[in-house]
Amino acid sequence: MQQIVELPIATYLPSEVVYFDGTSTILPEDYVLKEGNLRLYVPRGKVEDVVNALKSSGFHEERLECYKGEKYSLVMKFYDIWDLHIRIYSDGFIDSHFEVSRDYLEHLNYETIPSIYEPFEFYRTVYDKLHIFDSVAKKWIKEVRSNYLVTLNPPRSLTSWKPIAVVAGVLAGIGIIAYALSKLDKGE
Repeated sequence: MQQIVELPIATYLPSEVVYFDGTSTILPEDYVLKEGNLRLYVPRGKVEDVVNALKSSGFHEERLECYKGEKYSLVMKFYDIWDLHIRIYSDGFIDSHFEVSRDYLEHLNYETIPSIYEPFEFYRTVYDKLHIFDSVAKKWIKEVRSNYLVTLNPPRSLTSWKPIAVVAGVLAGIGIIAYALSKLDKGE
């Protein structure tokens, strides 16, 4: 296990918003921290451009993930132990979050933190309009008046799974060899 000695990082998430229908509200922090409540959007015709912009910025397609109907699942290492995971759907909606890197076992059960502004910063060169949809209220956000500062607190310790997998593989190999040797017979 590796001890964490890095300083926490932070992201911003919308707090006080104005919808296109003229109403405004202060979104509760636990509401904006639930992935999927606030979603990014790009027009369908721009999805491929956005994907290409993200890939040219260092994102790669992720194969080992939990499929949620997305067309693209892109990941980039962010701030040493964090990954920024972006799911892009055929209809142009985008969900993204920070998660502990897949290099560590803590990836499997550590909380994720939604991300709104970071993906936009990576694709704004090909589509410079920030569209945020409140999927619970079913309303488009016209203006963000204030934001929550959300700290990404790393786990107390990290467990790299790769050394564990190597040791397990070696032990399994030794077990198979021992079993095969125990079955040797004189062959009379």
